[in-house]
Amino acid sequence: MSGNKSMEKSAALLKSAFREYYFKYSKFLDIPEHLEQREFGYMPFGSGMIRHLSFRNRGDILATLIRDVPADVYCSNAYYRFPTYPMQEKQWLGADLIFDIDAKDLHLPCELSHSYFICAKCFHVSDAKSEVCNSCKSAPLNKTSIPCTKCILALKKEVKRLVAVLLDDFGIEEKSVSVYFSGNNGFHIMVSDNSFNPLNSEARSDIVSYLTGTNLKTESVGVRKGSGSPGSDFLIKFPKSGISHGWRKLIADKIGIDQASVIKLSNVVQRSGGYEGFKSELGKMAKTLGVKVDPQVTMDIHRIFRMPGTINSKSGLVKMRCNDLESFDPLNDSCLLGDKELKVNTKVSSLINFKLRGQSFRINQSNLKLPLFAAVYLICKGLVEVAI
Repeated sequence: MSGNKSMEKSAALLKSAFREYYFKYSKFLDIPEHLEQREFGYMPFGSGMIRHLSFRNRGDILATLIRDVPADVYCSNAYYRFPTYPMQEKQWLGADLIFDIDAKDLHLPCELSHSYFICAKCFHVSDAKSEVCNSCKSAPLNKTSIPCTKCILALKKEVKRLVAVLLDDFGIEEKSVSVYFSGNNGFHIMVSDNSFNPLNSEARSDIVSYLTGTNLKTESVGVRKGSGSPGSDFLIKFPKSGISHGWRKLIADKIGIDQASVIKLSNVVQRSGGYEGFKSELGKMAKTLGVKVDPQVTMDIHRIFRMPGTINSKSGLVKMRCNDLESFDPLNDSCLLGDKELKVNTKVSSLINFKLRGQSFRINQSNLKLPLFAAVYLICKGLVEVAI
């Protein structure tokens, strides 16, 4: 019973903190273009998604946020003639091109050291080695992670790689690319460019394939299947357009060749085991050199995406535009809740170590006081609850 009361109290605290944010920081709501053609949706605390909503202006959105205080708020990347109609009747008009770069897809070596596993049934937090809950022995366990400085730097590096490809290889203007911290463990990148808006799901899949280097052909870097020198199953023939741009340049730089390196490339292929061996090695290189984006996010032309300026209920942090990615500090700049102290109980037996808004926290006991912004962060992560 006390557990239920604590969960109810924690949920009430989150709702109160979120409402206060929308009262104080409505200026951070990033209202999208073509507002009346967008579909909106939100997730209330403790219940399922409400979709197929439409708003006329900023005031309508803000009124809903303050009145209903959703846990999460979403807006479509697509434009529709009738955004409130059922999906098959909306009449799709186009969509912004979006990308999602998340820490979980980078497979960073530090991830396990700051991850926790929460029972879907009793909400007990188990250690990383457990396959079932240490308390009630049930499964599944849902993973939550607290990003560290290494995570943030790796994510920023990946965002820069993506933006560079969009500008250099796709010819997109820098002013058309917007970067947002997702409010949790990643970044969202949105391209607002009329030449990309009409692309269907298949065309967007092709863009993802290019970014990730999926099915990269050996011929693109000058290695063709066929009889070359005696005893070989390949021949070297560089493309007429050269190997100084795009994926060709990436692979050429990785191998250390240029347009004149016929013999060197031939030796590389021979050492790889011939054509098929080099083809396999090329796939491995592409996997390493490709940009780590979530394919489903980009391909889905009907997705409703977290609205910029709203709070992410997985962290209590705000999805925030990054005008200067280099100087942007997600664990400071997007942490905008208050700092009044309140008592919480930890649900973890191990140490919880994190930094937030310039402060370092080391938590290894129950019934302790935390500033509101830190308490909300850990409640959203499922690691503490409000003391009763």
